[in-house]
Amino acid sequence: MTKRLRLVALALCFAACSRGSANQASATKHKYVVELDVATDAHTKPGDPVQLAEAFKSADKEFAVYEADDRGALTKYLDGVKLAPNKITEVQDINTPMRGGGHATEHPRSDLKTFVIERHIPGVGTFPEERKQASSKKSVAAMAQIGDTIEWEYSYQTAEGTYCIYRAADEETIRRHGSITGSPITKINEVQPIAAGR
Repeated sequence: MTKRLRLVALALCFAACSRGSANQASATKHKYVVELDVATDAHTKPGDPVQLAEAFKSADKEFAVYEADDRGALTKYLDGVKLAPNKITEVQDINTPMRGGGHATEHPRSDLKTFVIERHIPGVGTFPEERKQASSKKSVAAMAQIGDTIEWEYSYQTAEGTYCIYRAADEETIRRHGSITGSPITKINEVQPIAAGR
């Protein structure tokens, strides 16, 4: 009986260690927002060293969010699949409504359009936590003021600015939200979300 218990304990320990290594490996992946020409068909296959997390297509470009070990691995992959990015920006942080006391949208409204809002805010990815929380709180409060015609998913924060993913009734609602929060808007892109596994 003791020998059997030892074997079970070793098996459980091995399984836990394996899970830990897998989680650690995925935790070391970096996210990058890659801007591509609108005609591009960004995709990855299971087992590729780089994975497409999500993508959005606007009238004039595609925003693809890739996960890779580092920028060099991403660049090598993009070269290998003959994709010429217009811009590659590393994601330093992701801000969400939860950070400011809000909550995630459990059931996104299907009647709202999807937007990627570009904001030029140098250094935003490394702002102190209190400042990121304050920004999130402002966004949550502005959405409450506007009503149910706007939903904030999250914002990819980089060294140059943010790529914010919102759903809203129209572009005017996005501009109203930006005005209430005092957040600069560089460009509003109405987009179509593209399935990562296509």
